[in-house]
Amino acid sequence: MTIFKQILDGKADVMVTDASETLLQQKLNPGLCSVHPDKPFQFGEKAYLLPRGDVAFQQYVDQWLHLARSSGEFQAVYDKWLK
Repeated sequence: MTIFKQILDGKADVMVTDASETLLQQKLNPGLCSVHPDKPFQFGEKAYLLPRGDVAFQQYVDQWLHLARSSGEFQAVYDKWLK
C-alpha cells in the first residue's frame, strides 16, 4: 500500500515531498491536497542523469530543454501532468 493510499484511508496523516510529486499525486488522487506547492520549504532543482563525459549528449539535452522552455512545450507537459 502506498503512502498516498494510506493518507486517503486515514492510516497516515501527512507526507512531505517535493511540489511536483504532490501536484501529480493530487491529480491522480482527488482526495489528496497539495499544500503550498508554490511556496517550498527550500530551494531545489530537478536534474537529468546523463553518461559521464558525454559532452555532445549533454549539450543536446541542454539545447532541447532550452528550446522546450522557449517554445512552451515544457510548460504544456508540466500543465498536463501537474495541474
